[in-house]
Amino acid sequence: MANRKCESASNVPNIMLSLSPRGLRPPTAALYIGGTAGLIEQLWRDGTIPYRLVGGVRVVLREDLDTYLDSLEKKTGKLNEPRQATLARKTAA
Repeated sequence: MANRKCESASNVPNIMLSLSPRGLRPPTAALYIGGTAGLIEQLWRDGTIPYRLVGGVRVVLREDLDTYLDSLEKKTGKLNEPRQATLARKTAA
């Protein structure tokens, strides 16, 4: 969020304006959903979430991230067994 102080005449009070961007670049989008920038890039490559070009830069809309998160299955309890890649990293360490 960007906070900006508006210029004002001496008889008009200052107003703080708080803006929340609609279009997020991968690092910020990742923070928004609790993932990584690489995940956002992968979701774009897979066509799972759409992107928009703003000045030649890809951004994702917050509402598209909300839709993606809402589409994920809710889970409870213990996670499934570790994936092969996880097991390989643990073995290599």
